[in-house]
Amino acid sequence: MSLKVYFKVATFVTVIALLYIHMQMNIFELSYNGKDKEKIIHELNDSNGALSHQILTLKSANNLGNQLLDRDNSMQFMDNERVMTVTTSAGGIQHLVRSQPKAVNPVWNLFSFLGAQEAKAWE
Repeated sequence: MSLKVYFKVATFVTVIALLYIHMQMNIFELSYNGKDKEKIIHELNDSNGALSHQILTLKSANNLGNQLLDRDNSMQFMDNERVMTVTTSAGGIQHLVRSQPKAVNPVWNLFSFLGAQEAKAWE
């Protein structure tokens, strides 16, 4: 083998080896960048969850009630002295409570599957 062919083959192998090493370095660099981005995404998800919790805490009825009572000192919860009681005869209450019976069409009895809907829990 002549010296000229040997240098051509050595140069070709060297260039191919350098290209392979360069590609491997790019692969590792991209994997490290991907890991860094995953870490940032996890941190953002954690902070998003914490912020959602803080927002829900601020929107809660207890917090809103406390803020309202702290802001306006003239407001307070109703006590038993401010509740009005009405005394009536027993017949008056039954008159108020008694509702008119619904007239049911006999055709609707054929469609029993169209009855009152029931709420079911998701499993």
